[in-house]
Amino acid sequence: MTLKINSLRGLASLVLCVALGIPSSAEAKKFDVELDNSAVTAVIVEQPAPSFPDGKMRRGQEGWVRVSFVVNQDGKAIDPIVVDSTGGALFEQAALEAVDAWQFEPPAKGEECANNTVDVRFERSGDRDRATRNFLRRYRGIVHDLYYLNPEKARDQVDMANEFGGWNLYESTMLELLNARVEGVEGDNVEELEHYERAIAVANRTALDGKERVEVIGKILALQVESQHYGDALSTLEMLKAEPGSEKELAGLEDPIATLRSSVAGDDPIRAKATIHNPCNCDSGEPLWSYTPVRRSFSFAELDGNVERFEARCENHRISAAVEPDTQWSLPDAWGSCQVFVFGDDSATFDFIEHGEDKGDRDVGPSAVASTDVLDQ
Repeated sequence: MTLKINSLRGLASLVLCVALGIPSSAEAKKFDVELDNSAVTAVIVEQPAPSFPDGKMRRGQEGWVRVSFVVNQDGKAIDPIVVDSTGGALFEQAALEAVDAWQFEPPAKGEECANNTVDVRFERSGDRDRATRNFLRRYRGIVHDLYYLNPEKARDQVDMANEFGGWNLYESTMLELLNARVEGVEGDNVEELEHYERAIAVANRTALDGKERVEVIGKILALQVESQHYGDALSTLEMLKAEPGSEKELAGLEDPIATLRSSVAGDDPIRAKATIHNPCNCDSGEPLWSYTPVRRSFSFAELDGNVERFEARCENHRISAAVEPDTQWSLPDAWGSCQVFVFGDDSATFDFIEHGEDKGDRDVGPSAVASTDVLDQ
C-alpha cells in the first residue's frame, strides 16, 4: 500500500510518498560497499563482509557508514575516520571492523594510498524499502506541522523521531529530508546542507528518485556554493548533470553555477564556512569537518571554539598538524587530489581559506572529482 501526502506549501517539492510495510520474521542481510579510490585505484584483494549488529538493535533497523582510510605498504586499511553515518555506534563499529579486515594490493614503494572512502550500507533483503506504521505516523505529523507553518512543533516532533531511532534506510532517508526542511525553515543553512547531503548518500532509488532526487541535488548544490564548499559543489554539479531530466533544475541554478566556476578559476581567496560536528550524533563519535579543496594552499581563520588539528589525505601522501590561525600550508601538486579533515569540539566554527595567486600561491589545483568502483557483497 502506498500513501501519498500533499506537497508542503512554500517548501521545495521533495519526496512526500511513503510506502507502508511490515518486516518479515526471516529477513536476510545484505551489504552494499561503495569504494571511492580517488584517482588512485586501491585494488581490493580480500573483502570480508561486515557483521550485521543485530544483538542490541530494534528489529528492522538498518544503517549506513562512510569511512575514510589509508592503505599502507602492507596493503592494510589503517587510520579509519568515520566521516558520517546513520543508525548509531553499533553500525559504525561494524564498518570499522570490516575495513580493518580488508586486504589491498600494496601501493607503490615508499608511498601510501591515503585518500580512500568507503560507504557501507547495512540492509535487510526482502520488502524493506517501506515505512513501518510507527514511522509513518511520526512522518505525517511532521509534514502536517510544516504544512500549517508550525515549525516549533515540527522541531519537537523531528527531534523525537531522531531520538527514537531504529529506522530502516528508507525511513532514514525520509527523516533526513524532514530534518533538512526543519533546519531550512529555522534558517540554519549549515545543518540543512548536512541533512540533505546525508539523505542523498543514504537513499536508494526507491526512497528518492526522479524529480524529487533532482530537486534535492539542486538544493545541495545551491547550499554548497552559498557556503563556498566549491570542491564538493563541483562533484555535486557533475552528479546533477548525470541525472535524467535535470535540465530545468540546472537552468534554475545558472547563477550559483556561474559563481562556482568563476570563483574556482579566479585568484581571490575562497573562504569556506566550517562547523565541526559529530557525524554519529551519539556519544562515541569523533567530531570533525571534511572538505575537498580545489587549490593547493590553505589556512585557517576566525576560530570560535576548540579547533584542534587537521589531516590532509591525498592520493599518495598525507600530512597532519595542529590548527594555527593564519599559518599557511601547501599541498604539492604531485600529491594529487586531497581531502582535508579538521577535528575539534562539536559545534566549533572556523573559516577554511584557500589562497589564490594574489597571495603568491599556486595556480588553481585539480577539482578532485573522484572515480568510483562499486563492490557488492
